[in-house]
Amino acid sequence: MSKFLNKRPLTVDEYAEFNTQALARQSVSRRSMLKAAVAGAGGVAVAQFALADAAFAAGGGTAGNAGVVVSGRHISFVPASDGTLRNAMAVTAQLVSKTGSLPRNLKAWVEVGTAPGHYGARHDADIQHLLGQYAIAEGPIGSQFYLKATITGLREDSVYHYRVRLSDGTVSGDAHFTTAPARVLGHGHDTKAPKPFTFTAFADVGTNTSPTDPKYAWGQDPAFVTAAGGTWSKGIFDDGYYKTDDPVAGPNGTDPHPAISQTNLMATQNPVFTLLAGDICYADPDGSGLPADNSGVSPTATGGAAVFGKNFFNPYVWDVFLNQIESQAAFTPWMFATGNHDMEPLYGNTEFLGGSPTHGYASHAKRLDLPENGPHGCPSVYRFVYGNVAVISVDANDLSYEIQTNLNYSGGAQLRWLEQSLKEWRSGAAAEGIDFVVVFFHHCMYSTTDNHASDGGLRDKLDPLFSKYQVDLVVNGHNHLLERTDPIRYGRRTRPAPDGSTIHPADDGVTYICVGSGGRPRYPFRPAPSAAAPAPAGVTPTGPQLLPEGQRFRGYQPAGGANTKENNTENVVNSYVWSKDGTTIKPGDGYPTGTKVPEVVDWSQVRYDDYAFIAVDVVPGRAGQKTTFTIRTLADALPGSGKPYAEIDRITLERTAGRGAIRTIDHPHNGRS
Repeated sequence: MSKFLNKRPLTVDEYAEFNTQALARQSVSRRSMLKAAVAGAGGVAVAQFALADAAFAAGGGTAGNAGVVVSGRHISFVPASDGTLRNAMAVTAQLVSKTGSLPRNLKAWVEVGTAPGHYGARHDADIQHLLGQYAIAEGPIGSQFYLKATITGLREDSVYHYRVRLSDGTVSGDAHFTTAPARVLGHGHDTKAPKPFTFTAFADVGTNTSPTDPKYAWGQDPAFVTAAGGTWSKGIFDDGYYKTDDPVAGPNGTDPHPAISQTNLMATQNPVFTLLAGDICYADPDGSGLPADNSGVSPTATGGAAVFGKNFFNPYVWDVFLNQIESQAAFTPWMFATGNHDMEPLYGNTEFLGGSPTHGYASHAKRLDLPENGPHGCPSVYRFVYGNVAVISVDANDLSYEIQTNLNYSGGAQLRWLEQSLKEWRSGAAAEGIDFVVVFFHHCMYSTTDNHASDGGLRDKLDPLFSKYQVDLVVNGHNHLLERTDPIRYGRRTRPAPDGSTIHPADDGVTYICVGSGGRPRYPFRPAPSAAAPAPAGVTPTGPQLLPEGQRFRGYQPAGGANTKENNTENVVNSYVWSKDGTTIKPGDGYPTGTKVPEVVDWSQVRYDDYAFIAVDVVPGRAGQKTTFTIRTLADALPGSGKPYAEIDRITLERTAGRGAIRTIDHPHNGRS
């Protein structure tokens, strides 16, 4: 091992050799202990400090004299304005104490080195206090501390180890990350093709553990919470309201903790980054961007209901979530988009409430590391480039017709920036190094789910841009299940793409995947056509279209056979899309919402109604050669498989390397039907 203990960081290949040797000598790793600590909390009410302390100790942390622990570490890329990744990494962690306060002169650093226990560089960290702007009725006082640092001066394609140190002697355990490889513009004929890599994605995750409010923050907590030591009843602020008929997370299911399980299962894919397409932890379980107020909360199975114009909210759900993902997010960059449940007016108004500079996202600036290279005033809009893949995070709340609490808060700035970014990546020099473009955001443009289906605000604004600039993949959430479309251009399916297909996005169009199957209790697909779930006027359902919408994925065998009890075709005659027409504030809601317009769809290729994530395998090529982008859907504890996860769908997108530039800008009338 001595050859690795020098000032030069390890390359990925060298680290793989070192890690294999280390694991052979060590039966239990710190990373696996972190997983075990969080998994153990899945079914146990753990006090807020105790949860952080347990994870801190499991991760190899050493306590100092101030009674502060470091928890929930997570890292993110640091892209330049054009999306190129800097030789840097952003680190955020939570600082938790029993008293809820920190020593006045406490200082923090992130120490970085080339091997465990060998840290040759120290980077100053900023300690930031996140405090709610008002008291939460029937809720806790929101007061949390976060440590933030940017590690600079790194080399490409190298492994670094890091730990957090506080001035009171507190030291976190070791974690490590791998920096991105240098970009190779054009993958030229005289250069070696970049290495293959994999990334993962999901959405709508939540937590499998109820939050416990620290005693110092009990504030106006209900009596049933304080009587339980600050722990909230199951199912109010966590995912624990799975239905009895859920074959995975139900009482007789194959995995009672899918949010935890899937986070850890992603490690089996060795991803270089993970995308989370919104609805991150559900600190706001109502998800409409209204003021925090827990009046009406109940310890019953339903949890009660928020009063008109308010949302339930508990900031300590974030403590649980950040601990839940630490075993992965401390080692692999996690990149977040914001969903409707991520608007948090406790820290600044949404547009509907009068607006604020941060539009209800001020808390995320402290809890997360959102890159700051997007349009001004849009904190969760940004871009980055890894290898030959360019990625954009879009804020769907700015465009949604379904939940209009933050509609048009950017005044069009997001759309202008988005088109300019896509144009840059599909023309000129930038296009030489970018083969595939991925856009991820929360609400679905194309989905047939009963709860939310498709959002016309996003479809109207984004479909023309994505078609014009040949976006390859769009990743969404919002609907709590897995659904993949056939390729679509300008709102129309271009061809069928069943499991195993090869798609050519430059000709075929955009593939849309809803992967809101991250752990939050599942949603159903559409029921049989009826007055409550109608087909469009003039459309008469026949054959399978008379049945409830069913699943369709590799290996699925419907009860009684295909299309006997459920519609297993890719055609759905009674789906719907949200329209801005008829926008109103409905009784019981308190926020502006659009109307549902029935539609017939022919693009619903894959449907899975439980928990899953996607792994994307990218194989770059030299200029002029084939490059591929394979999307695998991996189902968590698929019933009947007897496996932790099982592949249920696979498609491959194929392009010619170094030919990402669009020679002729497409227009809607050129789209194929």
